[in-house]
Amino acid sequence: MVGAGFGGLAIALRLSHLGHQVTILEKTDQVGGRNRSLKVNECTFDVGPTLLMMLDPFQKLFSDVGEKFEEHLPITLCDPNYRTFLSDGNRINCTTNVAQMIRQIEKLSGPEDAAAYPKMLGKLAELYHASMPAFVRRNYNSPLDLATPAAASLALKHGMLGNLAKGMEGFFKDPRLQMLFCIQTMYLGLSPYDAPWVYAVLVYMEYGEGIWYPKGGLSEISRVVAKLAEARGTEIRLNTSVSKVGSKHVILESGERLEADAVICNADLPYAEDALIEAISKHPASSKRHSCSSYTLYIDYEGELPGMLHHNIVMGANFQENLDQIFHKAQIPDDPAFYLAASCLTDSTKAPAGHLNLQILIPCPNLDHPWTDQDSEVLKHRVFARLEKEVGFDKSKIRGMAEWTPHEWQSELNLSRGATFGLSHDFMQSACFRPSNKSATVPGLYFVGASTVPGNGLPMVLISAELAEERLRRDGCL
Repeated sequence: MVGAGFGGLAIALRLSHLGHQVTILEKTDQVGGRNRSLKVNECTFDVGPTLLMMLDPFQKLFSDVGEKFEEHLPITLCDPNYRTFLSDGNRINCTTNVAQMIRQIEKLSGPEDAAAYPKMLGKLAELYHASMPAFVRRNYNSPLDLATPAAASLALKHGMLGNLAKGMEGFFKDPRLQMLFCIQTMYLGLSPYDAPWVYAVLVYMEYGEGIWYPKGGLSEISRVVAKLAEARGTEIRLNTSVSKVGSKHVILESGERLEADAVICNADLPYAEDALIEAISKHPASSKRHSCSSYTLYIDYEGELPGMLHHNIVMGANFQENLDQIFHKAQIPDDPAFYLAASCLTDSTKAPAGHLNLQILIPCPNLDHPWTDQDSEVLKHRVFARLEKEVGFDKSKIRGMAEWTPHEWQSELNLSRGATFGLSHDFMQSACFRPSNKSATVPGLYFVGASTVPGNGLPMVLISAELAEERLRRDGCL
């Protein structure tokens, strides 16, 4: 196994539970990939994912190996999910409580949009339960796998190929609400103006099922899965860099060669194709489309910010222009929208008394834009000014700060072009068009993780481990 990201840990646990000998080779000093932790002074942060949604894949992984997820990782429902700060001064507490959402929408926009909310949620529940088994939790051999009357009927019935942003305009008249129920595709590093309607299932995950916090943080899930895998015989070798991956073997940077019945690559697929795999891919990484990046700040802040919740989203005045600058113009956004979190508001162990572990994630162009120190300073200035206005942020109370620009996402985690979310999830890189979890050019090589099927996000990465196990079984490797 190349890489101890979350997908690699999950497939290692699955295979070791079946009695197979698994060795994980990880170049860094901790497991988890993007789902790892970071410290600034005495404040602890989850580097990447901070939202636990769609519990089923987590519970399934644990139950499949004879364990119970909540026994290892007690979870707390975040209610509200998060607070959204609109540019006009309005605030919306986004919650799974339908009655509360209806009241807030009616106050913000009027009875017509309020009446549309439960209708939208019902449609999205149908979309979610139709799309997951039919299009997400399955392996594909070719695009022809979807060329069936049943698949076409489902796609047409639920309008899966329509545009997400346009779809929300069909429910709500108020542009602020259209925006509120579009922003979820940013979890995938994808603009809702470029996203197919099927990704509206992310809205259902939030408002239908909720956002949770596991004790210890999201990165604790990686550590628990690693321990369970090790208890079943998996060997995890940290600080071990891989130089080349070939047919049923890997070569370490030390020169050591390791043979295997199969090699599973959990390094991000575009990087693996460009730098690791010995054979030339039929579809080189340079031809693929990447997600956006993010400029992320991890701040030890001394003091209180009473206007914020654990999770928060701050929106600019022109949502579409913000996304156009990021995704189409490769520019630093003039009025950035961003995510703000302080997990210590739920878990007091994450920051010392009197401090907040502030995490600010600002979507930005990947390295198609030549990132400079000046870009960092410009974004910091714009974001800090907005936070001062919204929650009374005072930059003089910063006691320490780590910064991850697109360069860090590339250098630290081998994410091509610093694309924080891996490959884009546009239509031609979704479902049967997303890179397969089986190499077309290297016998015995398989893939798991965010840039293969079914896609990005911790739940999808867990499903990628399910699909990789199924693929290995079909090929007679198990």
